[in-house]
Amino acid sequence: MKIENFLLLLCVSTVFFQPYLRNSGCAPASQALLSRQMTVVPRFEPGECAFPTPDPEKDKVRCGYLVVPENRTRSNSRPIRLPVIIQKSNSATPAPDPILRTLGGPGASSLKIVRGRRSSPWLDRRDVVIFEQRGTALAQPSLDCPEVDAANLASNRANLDRKAATQREVAAAKVCHDRLVNSGVDLSGYNSAESAADIEDLRRVLGYEQWNLYGVSYSARLMLEVMRDHPAGVRSVAIESVLPPSVNYDEVGVDGAVRALKVVFTTCAAQADCARAYPNLEQTFYDVVRKANQKPIAFKVKPRDGAASLTVTLNGHDVTDWVLDYLLSNDAESVADAPWQIFRFHRGDFRALQRYAESKVNDRGFYSLGMRYSVWCREEFPFENAKKIRAQSDRYEGLPGYSIQNYFPGVCAVWKVPAAKPIENQPVKSDIPTLLLGAEYDAYTPPDWGRLAAQTLSRSYFFEIPGVGHGPGFSSQCARTLVAAFFDDPTRAPDSNCVKTPGPRFTLGK
Repeated sequence: MKIENFLLLLCVSTVFFQPYLRNSGCAPASQALLSRQMTVVPRFEPGECAFPTPDPEKDKVRCGYLVVPENRTRSNSRPIRLPVIIQKSNSATPAPDPILRTLGGPGASSLKIVRGRRSSPWLDRRDVVIFEQRGTALAQPSLDCPEVDAANLASNRANLDRKAATQREVAAAKVCHDRLVNSGVDLSGYNSAESAADIEDLRRVLGYEQWNLYGVSYSARLMLEVMRDHPAGVRSVAIESVLPPSVNYDEVGVDGAVRALKVVFTTCAAQADCARAYPNLEQTFYDVVRKANQKPIAFKVKPRDGAASLTVTLNGHDVTDWVLDYLLSNDAESVADAPWQIFRFHRGDFRALQRYAESKVNDRGFYSLGMRYSVWCREEFPFENAKKIRAQSDRYEGLPGYSIQNYFPGVCAVWKVPAAKPIENQPVKSDIPTLLLGAEYDAYTPPDWGRLAAQTLSRSYFFEIPGVGHGPGFSSQCARTLVAAFFDDPTRAPDSNCVKTPGPRFTLGK
């Protein structure tokens, strides 16, 4: 123990006796040392939970904040505070290496994972550390952009087309950028390299020799960054719906969407009862999209803020988004409904889209957009080809003009963060034991991306989970079983018999 820390402990321990030790010198010494300790970063500050936990017993959870520099590349960078929830294991003798979890996005808040304690298979053997990434909703500061949320709601209420709505979003992003910068936020400090360093600092200040990393979607990419930059503290890694750093997402995002749709069409055609009930499913879907683009579908919606009822129109791009987001990015039951829902649309029955129409004029975005913009405009967009981005939908006759994240070219022009180093756009090479999971119907991170990432991970195992979409661990017992078995023994491939069971057959009407 350092002498100053010993003296601090000694002096603090005598605080109750200080009325009797006024001349001891301990009181001013302890105050000075405490003040010095409070300026040290990184550090962990125990405190109240930043998000409600389901644990009725206080000894089952420990909460606090990781305090780290906002930008490690700059001297005297101000400290920021990142919430942490530590769920204690159900075991009286837990393994010494906990599991670190955080969500994706980039920009999603992670602490809500704590709600799943009772169904978590990992707590039987280990503690679980849930970490709120810098810039997200409960971090201090948060990089929320209410200006953009308001602009998007206004665009939807006015039924603006995508081009006009994008222009409005870019203008609002500029307002958000200027507000954050003027408030003292260093946007160049909000990126995967800094978040990876946060994870390493958290491990150190909590006193773990090693731990296991678990990420999904963007946080799968973040875990790969930790493997590259801070490998010594990592025992094993499980990642699902993998976004490898070497994939230029905006150039191939539409390809992934079309691939997932194609799996639906070909699987239905291979099931005799589905093929009879929903013949020519692929052509039927693209006919629905074409007709909705020609004549958008109108819905009466009552805004929750008390504004007058209004009409919201959804076009073919919206129909495609709904199928990808609400059917194929969900559990096996939702995926199984896809052919039936497409034929309902074909018959003119669009009731399933009512809640989607309501959400477009009522719900703010899911992400802290400032964090999302900072990461993407630093690590993705600088390495992408604008012509390839624009040309994607030209390859698909059924989706003319369809795009994913079409706002980033404009947003990145006003967000103004420096590009990442080239190595951050290259494959990660590692011999850390790694489990990679893809999902059969994943429209946003195709299974082949997991296979691609595995090529440079010498001790890796890849499995494709049948019947589900993006983030298979949220909806698939098979995925959760594989992850639990892998963390118990990452030196060998887990029993994968559950992967051999096909997903549910498609629904034949309800």
